[in-house]
Amino acid sequence: MNKLIKNVFLLGLIVIPNLICNAQNISLKKVEPPFWWVGMENTDLQLLVYGKNISLTKPVINYPGVTIQSVSTLTSPNYLFIDLTIEKKAKSGTLNIQFENANGNVLKYNYKLKNKRIKNNKKQLIDPSDVIYLITPDRFANGNTKNDSTDDTLEKVNRKNIDGRHGGDLQGVINHLDYIQNLGITTLWLNPFLENNQPKYSYHGYGISDFYKTDSRFGTNKDFSDLVVLSHNKGMKVIMDQVFNHCGTGHWWMNDLPSKDWLNQWDKFTRSNFTNIVASDPHVSQSDYDLLTRGWFDSNLPDLNLDNTFLATYLIQNSIWWVEFANLDGIRMDTYPYPNKNVMAQWTQRLKLEYPNLFVVAETWVSKSSSLSYWNRNTPNADGYNPHLMSVSDYPIYYAMLEAFGNEGDVYKLYETLADDFIYGNPYNNKIFNGNHDVARLFTLLNEDISKLKLSMAFILTTRGIPQLYYGDEILFKGDKPDGILRKDFPGGWDTDTKNAFSKNGRTKLENDAYNYVNTILNWRKNAKEIHEGKLKHYQPLKNIYVYFRYTKTESTMIIINNNNFKVDEFSLERFNESLRGYSKGKDIITNTHFSSLKKVNLKENSALIIKLQR
Repeated sequence: MNKLIKNVFLLGLIVIPNLICNAQNISLKKVEPPFWWVGMENTDLQLLVYGKNISLTKPVINYPGVTIQSVSTLTSPNYLFIDLTIEKKAKSGTLNIQFENANGNVLKYNYKLKNKRIKNNKKQLIDPSDVIYLITPDRFANGNTKNDSTDDTLEKVNRKNIDGRHGGDLQGVINHLDYIQNLGITTLWLNPFLENNQPKYSYHGYGISDFYKTDSRFGTNKDFSDLVVLSHNKGMKVIMDQVFNHCGTGHWWMNDLPSKDWLNQWDKFTRSNFTNIVASDPHVSQSDYDLLTRGWFDSNLPDLNLDNTFLATYLIQNSIWWVEFANLDGIRMDTYPYPNKNVMAQWTQRLKLEYPNLFVVAETWVSKSSSLSYWNRNTPNADGYNPHLMSVSDYPIYYAMLEAFGNEGDVYKLYETLADDFIYGNPYNNKIFNGNHDVARLFTLLNEDISKLKLSMAFILTTRGIPQLYYGDEILFKGDKPDGILRKDFPGGWDTDTKNAFSKNGRTKLENDAYNYVNTILNWRKNAKEIHEGKLKHYQPLKNIYVYFRYTKTESTMIIINNNNFKVDEFSLERFNESLRGYSKGKDIITNTHFSSLKKVNLKENSALIIKLQR
């Protein structure tokens, strides 16, 4: 048994040493999920069992409350799929599975059943009171140089290669939790950290080669679990990035697929059309739909076929396994519209059954609100489809923000886009953002104008939705395609770095200016109930000045964005009296400027006022 397999078993399986039946050359290498829990709402569990000629055996289980409902084989003789029922009355313990062959030989396998965590969360775990901080782990900080290159993975560390592994890891994130917390962040989202055993370009994490194993260059499953515990201890939450659409060519099953239809396969390599609107288009052609849902992202990212019910079950169970194992607060699902959308809806329903308040956000890369609303509904769409999603990635707001704060931009675009909110089930749950790992850096897109970056930050952190920032944007990271440039290393994350941007003294004056601006809004935001729970009321922008209010019955904040390259003296607030009624004064939370009257204010060029209103 090789080192890789042993490491997998260390996740929690007790393995009987002799797992070979010599008579028929039968062996047992892997069982997934590697362990499970009693007390789950859904009492069904399907085990994927892998080993040479394992399909020639009959599994037998004698454990109170656990019964085998069915056993299935596919094309490869080296797989068994065992469907179990684990009754609510079943107790935790070690489940002995015997695999008997025709000659009476027996393989024995001990499988752990643990107690499910008891959660009494009464509200959505991640909501508009939170701010998400997205980190690309390989590029954030290197906390353990000993795992920069590992024996069980192909690609070795090479920090000089912008597309290579740079050595960042989970320990690096752990080491800088104080920085993240002090910035004012409440929630972490890491790009995928599971094993990506590809020969090159593996650092991004989206070419998974083992769905149950942390990439050894990032650390171990325990390291991730520790990160969640430490984050929770600091009052922060953690989102895991998951992928159902594809795996990596280095995945262990690629050399022995359970069945040909495990993947979406074509006569020749066929790339996806990457046109997400196809999934909701009522007039779509079958050929376009097939290209979206069956085409490959790239030649090194085999497209998984969720029409295969065994694979669909495998991935859904894997998602639940990570929630329970790591005590996750949320999941971000990559490329949500690409796989079989009915299976994706089944996945969200299974998650809600087990974890009703778990935050689930889908990557839904479409530019128009009308298309995005297909995935954010309170009721089924016209075609009968209901995604059962809690949150979507609000690209329409992202593009409107870039247009508004770009060259000669007009904030009317923000107003116009938000006016489409009537088509969503719950727009306040949309994940809003001004940067991520797939787009050019915010500072670069806004022409390296810090005043425009500040306007973007002020808007994203005060409008409706759940904000998400990308690491480094708070200190003016620059960069555009290729991806390796925009996903740059955080200065100070490596012992050999000459600059440490994690500290005030290691940042330039301009970087500190941006950091302090973002930090001020974030830390005010933590206690701003009108942002967490309040409604949004906005007024038609005139002369490129946008005014809106976030308010509850008892609290209100007025945001004024002057998107002009000139100041405006004595800007009248009379037009906003319906929102100012009952308030007589206020304080700008950014500068601590007090306003003893709410009749007129002076606006600096390209600036925002965030005025906490007072009675």
